[in-house]
Amino acid sequence: MASQLATLRKDLSAPGLIRIAREQFSRIADARRQGSILFTLPDTLCAALAMFQFKWPSMLQFDEASHGDQTIIGNLRRLYQVGDVASDSQMRVILDPIKPSELRKAFRALHSCAQRGKVLEDFAIFDNRYLLSIDGTGLYSSTKVSCPQCCVKTHSNGESEYYHQSLVAVIVHPEQKTVLPLDFEPIVTSDGDKKNDCERNAAKRLLLAIHQHYANRPFIVLEDALAANGPHIQTLKGYGKDFIINIKPVGNAALFEAMHERFVLGDVTEDEERLDDGRGRGYRFATDLPLNASYPDTRVNMIEYWETDKNDKVTLNMSWITNLEINKENVFDIVRAARTRWKVENETFNTLKNQGYNYEHNFGHGKQNLSSTLAGLMLLCFLIDQLQQHACQLYKTVRKKVRVQKVMWERMRSALQLVDLPDWETLWRLLGKPGSEKAMLEFVDTS
Repeated sequence: MASQLATLRKDLSAPGLIRIAREQFSRIADARRQGSILFTLPDTLCAALAMFQFKWPSMLQFDEASHGDQTIIGNLRRLYQVGDVASDSQMRVILDPIKPSELRKAFRALHSCAQRGKVLEDFAIFDNRYLLSIDGTGLYSSTKVSCPQCCVKTHSNGESEYYHQSLVAVIVHPEQKTVLPLDFEPIVTSDGDKKNDCERNAAKRLLLAIHQHYANRPFIVLEDALAANGPHIQTLKGYGKDFIINIKPVGNAALFEAMHERFVLGDVTEDEERLDDGRGRGYRFATDLPLNASYPDTRVNMIEYWETDKNDKVTLNMSWITNLEINKENVFDIVRAARTRWKVENETFNTLKNQGYNYEHNFGHGKQNLSSTLAGLMLLCFLIDQLQQHACQLYKTVRKKVRVQKVMWERMRSALQLVDLPDWETLWRLLGKPGSEKAMLEFVDTS
């Protein structure tokens, strides 16, 4: 086995990352009476992780496949070190009481692994700081199925819509295709609450958790205009976090008025330049502006940025506030970093929702935390995939060969069903070799 795994990095590969996650799963308290346990909590969490890593469309389909095929159950035992796999109904009952915050142990451990393996060095920017893009997204909505944690929206026709959302923090970099989910916070209705939770309240909880668990990591927080308010910016400053926040005239009128007053007084720095392809770009910035009338002592720096086509028609116009020092030498770098915020939408949410992860599918509601905990496990699976995409050469080989992610997931599930896989390296080599479609059917395990 040692020789087989020699080409895989010890930790930054599927077996290493899954081992690290399982170690953290074993540290989550299990409130069940020990003598009656048939399926351990680490086994059940790992089985759910396997369901998401092989991208089964539903928990029922995973149940039917894993219990209807000895090859699959044998592979799950070898690849995830699980004992028995719970049925879909049993899995929901076991995972429902688990608080989503318990999964932070696994996220932290995987990020520590990435730091030890020097992965984070590839994401460093501005004197070894990291861009942390934070945004919210919907997970699920229905007019029929709900749970006690669902937020509720009442439409004009009186119909109620039940939904879950999540606030997600992701490390991004302008030059990296991969992203690294760091943490998440469910946006749900808590016990006894009659009002819906909201993104602002979730942001308070998320920032506190990030401050507690990554206090020494220098983040530059990237957020949309919803975050351009006094209490939130004071929270960021209180935790020692730098920030770049998008702003818009609607909602941040005071800032644009202050910027205009500075412009009239000639107290701004601005410049334009023509690019080699004939397009243009320009900026205007001012420092030490009051956020608004309610928070005049909360001071920020503001950038206005625009792009033009070859005929000088404006094609893009954006603005941000930041606490970073701005000058002519770094203003375009700050703009580039600010625009990287979209990676939480494009490379994260879009991938999770449209590339086979089934992020918006209802894998289970339960009566307590099930929906949010399963969403957290899916995000953890995505982190494992992204770390492999960034640091595991065998995984990169497969991704290069199988360019469409959904096709890759299909081939992974086929291999799990057709081949006795002794380890992850066998799976990656099987999928990455030329003519792997035929080889998958002809492969014979000789271990």
